[in-house]
Amino acid sequence: MDRKRDPKPITRCGCMAAFRMKYDQKSNEWKAVEFASDHNHELASVSDVQFLRSHRKVGESDKAQVQALRSVGVKTKVKTRLYELFQHVDRALARIRHNEAISSYESKHSELAIQTQLGMIEKHVVDIFTRTAFLRVRNEIKHEQLLFVVNRLENDGNRTYTISEYQRQSFTWEVKYYPDEQRMQCSCLFFESYGFPCRHFFTIMKAEHLNQIPSTCIMKRWLKTAKSDPPYKHDSQILDDVIRTARFSALSASCSKMCYFGSRTSEGFEELKSEIARLQLRMEVLCNLNTTTTQDIIQDGLNRDKIVRDPIIVKTKGDYGNTSNPNPKVRRCTICKDVGHTRRKCPSLHTQQADVDGDSSDALNEDMV
Repeated sequence: MDRKRDPKPITRCGCMAAFRMKYDQKSNEWKAVEFASDHNHELASVSDVQFLRSHRKVGESDKAQVQALRSVGVKTKVKTRLYELFQHVDRALARIRHNEAISSYESKHSELAIQTQLGMIEKHVVDIFTRTAFLRVRNEIKHEQLLFVVNRLENDGNRTYTISEYQRQSFTWEVKYYPDEQRMQCSCLFFESYGFPCRHFFTIMKAEHLNQIPSTCIMKRWLKTAKSDPPYKHDSQILDDVIRTARFSALSASCSKMCYFGSRTSEGFEELKSEIARLQLRMEVLCNLNTTTTQDIIQDGLNRDKIVRDPIIVKTKGDYGNTSNPNPKVRRCTICKDVGHTRRKCPSLHTQQADVDGDSSDALNEDMV
């Protein structure tokens, strides 16, 4: 019978660690009668202690702030200013990080109940996947019950299975299983699209009597150890200025808590101040070394014969700037072919015009006589 709600996570693990106290009425003191420090589970980290049931409480300052906000009322239907927008974004990011921390804590310190008949495979999924990823994978395991193998072909190095669905015989899928490589390939392409093993994979696991999901069918980004594993290094296409800004922000955020605790005591302040001075000298040496290395690389590149230079500036409309042409074109007069004037101000044109005007005036005088 299907449940409307999922069973509660399994948090009890039979840990025998205990610390018991007893009140002595004669001496009017509390005395320790039992102390067992051996745990059979992983202890919660400092950042996860806030999610323990014994630490779930609201401080007096938080209560006072909530009551003050309720007393004055918080208006929501108003125009948001630019600085208020950034405040909302910061709160949204903080809420996302908080929810992510809660999910990480629940994945580490709780275990969901087994609900399907493929108990060993589902137990393996619970152990390695995060809770969100496990719920999606378990949904595929549940739908596996409606599938069955129609045909099986033995090929060179692989087995090809044809799978159909109950009361939907017209729908078929082909899954290739490579035993030597422990690799599967399904025609539905669910794994390539979403990164989770599809229901057809689990049908082949049942047919092959596998107890665990093959490592080739697991993507590391869905595992509980995704953040603890070292990241894959590759050549980045991001600009250097953007990378430096991101590094500066990350270091500033990492040092804020350290500065807070260091400022609480005088000893911590002096020790932190000396360590910061030492690290500052070290970082300056690394920065200068990196700068020198970069300049050497640039100088070596300039000394080469074949290097990529700036393209030649071509003439276009508008101001195209200065060019490196040693023999620029000179404008000449179209009448006398001299340099320094145009045909509108050509001296020979004015001389010819003056001669024509003189001849005309002489002819007019002769006619009048």
